[in-house]
Amino acid sequence: MISLIIPIRGEGAGTVDRFRRFLVPGKTEILIADRGDCPESTRAFEAIGARIVRGEGSRGQRLDRAARLARGDVLFFSHADSRPPENALSLIAGALATGADAGAFSLAYEETTPALSWIAWWANVRSRRLGLPFGDQGLFCRRDVYEKSGGFRDLSVCDDVDIVRRLKRVGRLVILPERSFTSPRRYRENGSLRQVLRNWRVLAGYFAGVAPEKLERWYRGES
Repeated sequence: MISLIIPIRGEGAGTVDRFRRFLVPGKTEILIADRGDCPESTRAFEAIGARIVRGEGSRGQRLDRAARLARGDVLFFSHADSRPPENALSLIAGALATGADAGAFSLAYEETTPALSWIAWWANVRSRRLGLPFGDQGLFCRRDVYEKSGGFRDLSVCDDVDIVRRLKRVGRLVILPERSFTSPRRYRENGSLRQVLRNWRVLAGYFAGVAPEKLERWYRGES
């Protein structure tokens, strides 16, 4: 069984339409890492049979809570504003069957622009050359590999980078060519260049050991 785990935080009820097709009785399950601030979206997921895992905390903490309750032997984590490939489940199964222990999809943006295309291109170069995909690309792994890695830590930002680094230490990670389309909302709200520079600052701060609370402030554009 594949367990699809989605953190929600303020997303609208329409989010469910991105993931409805991935709920296949007996083969998959959907778990919602719910912070409790979007009751409409929660009810929409409940209506299609998703399991709601309620609890406060950072995104990493909520994802780990849901992962520990998942029934599947494969875990698939997707952001709520991302749209995985139509055949994501079979692609994941195929990758794991041919020797991968963890992986992610390539990145693309919805309603793209030249700037967003460049950002996605760079993200895909980073993913393949450095083995460092981000959460909006849809991360997946075997359950035993997740447990060996220690799982998601209590981080609000860079939780994806953090777990990918540890997954690579205990298993083989692959980047699939098929694309996960994600929302460019932050780039539109903040400007592409400003958001890129903000992301780089946060990533550099993470590798330099800056405190998670400060990284979160930087990600929000605060000093």
